[in-house]
Amino acid sequence: MEVYWILPLLLLLGPSDANTCVEYSVSKTPNSTVHVGYLYQTLVLGTLTECSSHCVRGAKCKALAYTSTKQCKLFTKSFDDDPTLVIPETGTYYVSRSSIPTGIAGKCSGHTCGENDLCIEKDTGYQCVPVYGGERCSGPPSVANAVVNFADPDSFPWGTGDTVHFNCSTTPGTPGPQVMTCMDIGVWSFSFTC
Repeated sequence: MEVYWILPLLLLLGPSDANTCVEYSVSKTPNSTVHVGYLYQTLVLGTLTECSSHCVRGAKCKALAYTSTKQCKLFTKSFDDDPTLVIPETGTYYVSRSSIPTGIAGKCSGHTCGENDLCIEKDTGYQCVPVYGGERCSGPPSVANAVVNFADPDSFPWGTGDTVHFNCSTTPGTPGPQVMTCMDIGVWSFSFTC
């Protein structure tokens, strides 16, 4: 009985669609991720390919980490920005956006969507959908012995992917950058202490 459902579907797709298959290879580094201070979104996606496609369809994503629990973590910084940002994490694959084939995004390849948009495929091309502009973070939380390295953190409208850098007034702090990033759910991601 399933054959009757598949055959009409193949006929609707036409011979060129039904017989065209493209394989993409994504260069990944096992057991690695980006420092959590640059995390702006976490999604649950079925495959590394889906996670990679999601990354290249938005302008904010510079790198991703895909976990064994199918979490797709998107970051505003990558190895290309600073090699020391890539840190060990068991069961996670790190992928830099620069290593993802743009064709993996389908009709969104080469999109011109804005910083707060995600490219969505349509029948006749693509559409830019604003997805990162709604949630805002309030001023960054205070961290003991850390000082924000600019004058007034509460005067800015913090949006998804915006980062705040800190300076530790005592030394040493935890290894890695003293930074926070506003996540898409309106909270700050960070892990440093001073």
